[in-house]
Amino acid sequence: MDRLDALKVFCAVVDAGGFSRAAAKLGISTSSVTHQIALLEAHFGVRLLNRTTRSMSLTDEGRQCIEQARRLLDDMQELESGLGDTLHEPRGSLRVDMPGILAQRYVAPALPRFLAAYPELSVRLTASDRLIDMVDEGVDVMLRIGELQDSSLVGRSIFKNQYVCAASPVFIAQHGQPPHPDALDDLPCLNFVYPKARQLRPWTFQQDGQLFTVTPRGAVAMDHVDSLNGMAVQGGGVVQHLSVSLMAELRSGALLPVLEAWQAPGPDVSILYPQRHQRAAKIKVFVDFVEQVFKNAAASWPPSSA
Repeated sequence: MDRLDALKVFCAVVDAGGFSRAAAKLGISTSSVTHQIALLEAHFGVRLLNRTTRSMSLTDEGRQCIEQARRLLDDMQELESGLGDTLHEPRGSLRVDMPGILAQRYVAPALPRFLAAYPELSVRLTASDRLIDMVDEGVDVMLRIGELQDSSLVGRSIFKNQYVCAASPVFIAQHGQPPHPDALDDLPCLNFVYPKARQLRPWTFQQDGQLFTVTPRGAVAMDHVDSLNGMAVQGGGVVQHLSVSLMAELRSGALLPVLEAWQAPGPDVSILYPQRHQRAAKIKVFVDFVEQVFKNAAASWPPSSA
C-alpha cells in the first residue's frame, strides 16, 4: 500500500462526502476507494469512518487523521511545486475565500485574465465574511477586511480603505451638502446593520487627527452593502461605507462624496496564506495577481470629482 495515495483517497472521500463521489472525482472505481480506506484503517489499527448505507461520518480518530493528512499532502504539494518553480508553470487547484464585495467588484471580473495566463490552474472561490480555519477548510489564500489576528499566516495589506459618505447628485441638489456630521440627523440616512448582532454600525469620522463616531437616525437599515448603495443611487439618502465598497459608484458619478473634510481611515484589505505555502508557485502567482488588481484600484482613488 502506498500510504500517501491512500491518504489522498481518504481526504477525497471526506471532501466529497461519499465513496462513489470520491471515486468519480479521482477517476477510479468505488471498489478501489473502499479497498484503499480498508488498507489505511488496517495500517493504523483504527476505524476512520462510520459508514452505513445512507450516511458517512468521521470517527474521533478519523478527525485527527484528516487534519494531519491534509497538512501532509499540502506540504508534499508545496515541496513539489517549490522544486518545480523554475521548470513548470503553476498548476493544480487553488482554493480562495474572500468577502463577497471583494469577489464581485474586483477579483471575479479580473479572473478570466488570470486563468488565461495560467491555463493549468483552476480556482475555487467562496465568498464569505465569516472567520474560517484555513487548514481545516483547505483554503490556500484568503482576503479579509480588518485587523490580522492569526500570527501563523503570512499577511500583508493590499488596499488602504477610507470611510466615505456619499449621496446621489439628485439628492445633493435637493438637500445640499451637509456642513458637519452632526447635520446627518436632519437628512435621510441609510444605515448598515451588522447581520449577526443586528446592531447599527456607527459612522466614523476624523477631525484634527481624532476619530469620532455618530449613529444617524436613518429610517432605513440593511445588512447588505450593495442594496444600500442601490437605494442611495436612486436618491434615497446618504450612505457611509468603506471606499472599497463605493468606488464603482463614485467613479461613474452615480454617487458623489459628501463630508469629505471628515473622511477617516478604515481597516485595510489584506491577503493571507499559510506560511508553509508561500513558496508554492500557484500561491505566488495568485497573490501577485490580486495585489495588482488592488494596486490598479488604488491608483484611481480618489476618483475625480469633475
